[in-house]
Amino acid sequence: DVNSVSGGSASENGTQQLTITILEDDAGPSLSINDVTTSDESAGNATFTITTDQVSGSNMTVQYATSDGTATAGSDYTSTSGTATITAGASTTTFNVPILSDTIDETNETVTITLSNPTLAKISDATGILTITDDDAAPSLTISDVTVSESAGTATMTVSLSAASGKDISVAYATSDGTATAGSDYTSTSGSLSITAGNSNGTFTIPITSDAIDENNETITVTISSPTNASISDATASLTITDDDAIPSLSIADATSSDESAATTSLTVSLSAASAKTISVGYSTSDGTATAGSDYTATSGTLTFAAGETSKTIDVD
Repeated sequence: DVNSVSGGSASENGTQQLTITILEDDAGPSLSINDVTTSDESAGNATFTITTDQVSGSNMTVQYATSDGTATAGSDYTSTSGTATITAGASTTTFNVPILSDTIDETNETVTITLSNPTLAKISDATGILTITDDDAAPSLTISDVTVSESAGTATMTVSLSAASGKDISVAYATSDGTATAGSDYTSTSGSLSITAGNSNGTFTIPITSDAIDENNETITVTISSPTNASISDATASLTITDDDAIPSLSIADATSSDESAATTSLTVSLSAASAKTISVGYSTSDGTATAGSDYTATSGTLTFAAGETSKTIDVD
């Protein structure tokens, strides 16, 4: 009941309606987003949660969008954006970011998720980080056998990966004598080979030394070891150096005895060039105007030249 009115008048029935405005003095809800780490690339989806620190009687909305960190949209995940709603009375809402699986060994990669444009709330943590955990095995390394001519100058050795990697890979290499000898047939070589991310092989060279000696094909052993970000499935290769020198020729020189009283006369058989191979040649005498048995003793046999020898003699009695 209104008994007295100041600055106005009561209604006929003695009552007066008043409008009272209640001012809100709460700070208002704020929104935040969590970080997510997948167990592996095959997770399918990464689920993010948006949380409010105060439950509201009204729906709250906020926009979200992904952007590349070290991960790449289209190959590592599917670019995602939208509007999330926390309904009245609720404290959280969720949305998914699709994860794309591959077979490339790589470092764990990240995606950035950003919140923006909230309604009926503010943002206290606008950024979530999605870490995609790689689950692919490291690739393995093999080294291939190579055959080159000794006149090639260099031999190129190839180290291959079983699959391209998202990481840089390194591996040590070194030569050792097989039947070839360092310093005379080739230059001893060692070092570290790098295969950059995305590539499937790498190469290095070994200097080959040419000579003029006829010899057998020779081999060098090439070994890889101590890999980083990879394993080794075939650590050893054979480098075969094919000889390209002509075989030497043989000649036998004429000889004249000083007189019939000489016990023997020697004939010299010569090679046109030294050889790294053992060379043999048969020989035999036959009558000219002299008669075997009365003028000389018939002779036959085999001459053998050891590697490096260039002359031998045949004695005729």
